[in-house]
Amino acid sequence: ISSPEELKICDPACGSGHMLTYAYDLLYAIYLDDGRVDPADIPEKILTNNLYGIEIDERASELAAFALTMKAVKGNPLDDGNNRRRFFRNPVKPNICRIEKVEFTDDELDSYIDFVGKDLFTQDLTTTLKQFDEADNFGSLIQPEMSNVADALHSLEATDVEGQLFLKETHERVLKTLAQADYLNPKYHVVVANPPYMGGKGMNPRMATWLKDNYPDVKSDLFSAFIVRNTNMTLPKGQLGFMTPFVWMFISSYEKLRNYLINQKTISSLVQLEYSGFDGATVPICTFTLENSHRPEFKGGYVRLTDFKGAVNQAPKTLEAIANPDCGWFYRASATDFNKIPDSPLAYWLSRNTRSLFSDN
Repeated sequence: ISSPEELKICDPACGSGHMLTYAYDLLYAIYLDDGRVDPADIPEKILTNNLYGIEIDERASELAAFALTMKAVKGNPLDDGNNRRRFFRNPVKPNICRIEKVEFTDDELDSYIDFVGKDLFTQDLTTTLKQFDEADNFGSLIQPEMSNVADALHSLEATDVEGQLFLKETHERVLKTLAQADYLNPKYHVVVANPPYMGGKGMNPRMATWLKDNYPDVKSDLFSAFIVRNTNMTLPKGQLGFMTPFVWMFISSYEKLRNYLINQKTISSLVQLEYSGFDGATVPICTFTLENSHRPEFKGGYVRLTDFKGAVNQAPKTLEAIANPDCGWFYRASATDFNKIPDSPLAYWLSRNTRSLFSDN
């Protein structure tokens, strides 16, 4: 990354855009700190270059786009109103992609391929087009078979189908499908998500079968599949952030997910919230960050809030732990430490001597 314009941030289950709007504020500060862009141009830069959201729900995706548009309209704190008027005259559409179901019959694809040329239509491209026939169910868990989707999309956008009455509608659906697939390609420097939580009992039969085929090691829970999928959307050494149930840290049924994160990625930080960490809800939640690379000796920072009851204490106690690592609820641990313990639970609070007892045995 050599400039703020290059930084691509994605929320692959963006809902109504809460994480994206917070990311907008951070990006605005980054642009100001960089100093190379006129503040009046920053809103358009952020919406055009930096933020990407993916969602399967139509209303939620509309709300996300609206929220980002309002952020851009607000401009900057020193705006006298001119920037807002300029934005309304030349509005920029936020990069929010609603993943939709798109189907093709073999006959219509064959006719389309014959027209545009078989040199362009590789097997990977044909397979990618067929991957979206249940996109409204699987959403951003879909991993496009084709790696260079953007190149194929640009080539097909330049194809002239005017006068081809029976191909025009197929052409539009092909472009729509590839535009969706392009959002799902691994091109992001940062991916952040509060993924959907759903166990096997809550899944429809097609989702359960599809997860078994495509995510066999993490098929029992939707949030687990999203964690793995999000790492595949992120560039090497990119950064990821999650909020999920913390059951994956300890329970034996999540051992394969733990092994994946411990032995292929790097957990850089984790905050384990207390059960009543949110007003009106009692849920076992953690929030954690990953680096999309493997550094087994890196000691991540861990904050354990289990002794602090109530939502009002969670944020202050986290900030206190960061400011004072000797507080008693801040810990350091690495992948090497976790691998010393049978089944590799994330028992980050264990002392070095205790971990040594496991490794000696």
